[in-house]
Amino acid sequence: MPTTLVQDEPKSHATLHQEFPSEIEDMQSDTHTWICTEFISALRALFSDDPDVTIGGDTGFYWNSQDDRERLVPDAYLIRHAGKHPRKSWKLWEEKAQYPNLSIEFILEVWSESNLLPQQLEKFVQYQRLGAKEYVQLDVSSGLLFGHRLNADGFYVSIPLNEHGRLPVQSLNAELTYENGLIRLYRNGKKILTLSEAQAELDALRTELAQLKSSSQP
Repeated sequence: MPTTLVQDEPKSHATLHQEFPSEIEDMQSDTHTWICTEFISALRALFSDDPDVTIGGDTGFYWNSQDDRERLVPDAYLIRHAGKHPRKSWKLWEEKAQYPNLSIEFILEVWSESNLLPQQLEKFVQYQRLGAKEYVQLDVSSGLLFGHRLNADGFYVSIPLNEHGRLPVQSLNAELTYENGLIRLYRNGKKILTLSEAQAELDALRTELAQLKSSSQP
C-alpha cells in the first residue's frame, strides 16, 4: 500500500541542498500559462467563500526535509484543513505538524509535447504516494482531459466521463471539460466564469448602466 503525504527518511550521505528554493520557475509556453491562470482563477471563484480551502499553482511541494531535490510543482492544486493563506512553497513535514488533518484534495498537471512519458509517470506515482485524492491531467497536444482518484487501497483508478462528456471531480464538486483552449469548470450545469470573464461582464453592465443614465437625462 502506498505511503501518504510525507516521507522523511534519514539519509546516510551528506545533504547538499538545504535552502528549499521556493521561487525556481521553469519556462512555460504562453498557452500553458494561460490555461493554468484561467483555471486557477475559476477555481478560486468557486471556493471564495470556503475558509477551509487553499488554492494555488506553480508552487513547490517538498516532502523530504533532508533533500530539497525531491519536489513537485503542480500546475494547480486544492488543499483542505491547512488554512487559507497562500504559500511560496509547501514543506509538507512542517505543514503536517501544524495541520495534522491537511489533505491534498486535487492536483492538476498540464502536459505539452516537451513533457516526456517518464516524467509523467514519475509524477503520477509520486502524487499517489503523497495521497493526493484526485489527480487530473490535460494533454494539450491531443486535447484529452483525464483523471484518477485514490481508491480504498491508496491506488489511483481512472475517473470515467459522465453522460455530458465531462470529468466529474468529487473534491471540487464540479465537472471539468476542455473547451476552446481552456479547462472549464461546471457546477450544477452552470459554467464557472474565469476572472477575466467576470470582469468583462461587470464592465458590460457598467457600460449599459451608464448608457441608461445618459438616455434618461433631459
